[in-house]
Parts: sequence; structure tokens; C-alpha cells
Amino acid sequence: MKSFTVLLLTSFVAIATASEPAPTLPKVVLLGDSIRMNYQAAVTQALEGKAIVSAPKDNCSHTAFVLENLERWLSGLEDAQVIHINVGLHDMFLNPKTGKPRHTLETYETNLRAIFEKLRKLTDAELIFAMTSVVNEEQQATSKGYGRVVRRNSDIQTYNAAALIVLEEFGVVVNDLNRFMKKTGPAKILRPSDGIHLSPEGCRIMGNEVARVILKNLNTGE
Repeated sequence: MKSFTVLLLTSFVAIATASEPAPTLPKVVLLGDSIRMNYQAAVTQALEGKAIVSAPKDNCSHTAFVLENLERWLSGLEDAQVIHINVGLHDMFLNPKTGKPRHTLETYETNLRAIFEKLRKLTDAELIFAMTSVVNEEQQATSKGYGRVVRRNSDIQTYNAAALIVLEEFGVVVNDLNRFMKKTGPAKILRPSDGIHLSPEGCRIMGNEVARVILKNLNTGE
């Protein structure tokens, strides 16, 4: 009789456990240029079991391109809890003939405002914006791929300052990856071959920092 009672209890527990709904993980969307594409795998790994990470296959490039494609990229992901975005390096890309950035500072500001206005309409997600990362101008000039300076830290500083004003207007969370890179040491993070993209170690370092900021803004009790 005792063994029969134990069997019944054991079976009951098994049935009860099987009927419990599986926990639903929050959705996180990563948007951004090749820097985002560099750290994306590390973010996904760091958030494994804590969030479902999605990102476009596209390089999100500059602000005008982001504006054109936001609806497509967020299709089916409107219920995301966090959207982390970086955009700027392509706006600051220097024209080889004029030596001027692709987009003026005024255009960058205007496009950023339009991006956040559109995001506020598309989703209720917490928005996080990463400050444009540091570059090494000497490595760009000597690289096989560029052979000239294509992004300047002086522009990055100016455009980041303008972005901060826009972010404050829209209540967007700031992820100051620029400051983080300077504190950590750009030499540890940047790819020596071009002075812009992330080395394998840099992908891990930056990815873990992005994941930390995202977790801080997820309602998971972390």
C-alpha cells in the first residue's frame, strides 16, 4: 500500500510540472552599423537564458537609412522590451573630395529626432542609444582598406554632444560606449588593421558592456 501511494504522488507531481507554462523571455532588438554587427554575438551569448536577442541582417548604416527601414526591421518585434541602437559613424564618413561628413550635424540631429519619433509610435520598448565609438585616425590612414582618415574623433565628439540633447528630449537611455572605450583603452578594443572596427577581444568587451546596460533596463529583477 505504501509503495502504491508513493507512485500516485510521484505521478501527480510529474503531471503538475508538465502543465506549468514555460517562462517567456523578454525580447531585445539590436539596431546599428557594423560596430553593432561586431558585438552582436557577444551580446546574444551574454543574454542567453535572460532575453531573446534579434537584429537585422542589414548593416543599419546611417540615420537616413535607419529612417527608411525601421518598420521593416521591427516587423513582428513591436512588443520588444528593449531596443538598443547605435548610429553615427556612417553619418560622419568623410567624403574623399570635400573632406566633409556624409551628413551635416544639423541633418544628423533632424534624422535622430525623426528616428525616435517613429520608434515611439512603433513600440513601447525602452530605448537605449549607444554613443558613437572611438576611432584611431593613424591606423585608418595607414590601413590597406582605407588609406586615409575616414572618421575623425573631433566629429564623433561633436555629433555625440548633439545626440545627447536629442536623447534627453525623448527620454532615451544613454549607453556611453565612447567613454567606456576611452576608460578601457581603445587599443584593447579596436581592430589595428583599420582603427574603426572591433578586434575579437573588443567584440567581447563591448558586447559584455552592451549586455550589462540592456540587463539594467530589463524588468527582470536583475
